[in-house]
Amino acid sequence: MQYLLALSVALTALFSASASAQTWENHGSPATVVELFTSEGCSSCPPADAALNRLAAQEGLWTEVIPLAFHVDYWNYIGWPDRFAKPEFSQRQRQKVTQASASGVYTPGWFINDQEWRGFFSRQPVPFTTGPKAASLTANLEGSTLNLHYGNGQSLKAHYALLAMNQRTDVKRGENRGKTLEHNFVVVAFGEKAGQSEWRFTVPDTAADAIAVWLTPTQGGDPVQTVAGWLGEPR
Repeated sequence: MQYLLALSVALTALFSASASAQTWENHGSPATVVELFTSEGCSSCPPADAALNRLAAQEGLWTEVIPLAFHVDYWNYIGWPDRFAKPEFSQRQRQKVTQASASGVYTPGWFINDQEWRGFFSRQPVPFTTGPKAASLTANLEGSTLNLHYGNGQSLKAHYALLAMNQRTDVKRGENRGKTLEHNFVVVAFGEKAGQSEWRFTVPDTAADAIAVWLTPTQGGDPVQTVAGWLGEPR
């Protein structure tokens, strides 16, 4: 995959008069979804976290690339419980490894769209591009209700993630003892369900800075359409 420095993608963020309601729409091409499976208890993870963090400065953030950091819990036993880790994130990694016939469950583990990516270990930059133009995807968040509408009648699986930015942790124990870890794009809430044209989620009340939504074939595959953006006032 190649970097696209400029691409006309019709992605707009529409903010209602009410601070509790926001709408995002993409009627262009889907972004690349970059998933990093990481842990504060893993000594080899901070460089991967830093690589993901740097995507925050990309001009194509949200329109060309959607970074996600899923913190897994299977390293918690070695002395440092990762406050962002959830067992369902570990399970998601296992499912993606099986689905993509990947080389195994490990951290840091990268997936670019639906494929395992090991280029990080040879110091390659995180690759991303946009897919073929797709029908319009609209996400509306009002209070705790997230409604999605996709202008295509096919059956798809919808995914959403709430993301926390600028997180810092002073690690007291474990493999990263004495380090201050910095995180962006931390998944603090996640949900998925199959459907057709319309989806509704009840979103938990949790501190977050951004939201990402993507649609995939029900059995897995590259995103068919995506939309993402900042929560609150545009940045």
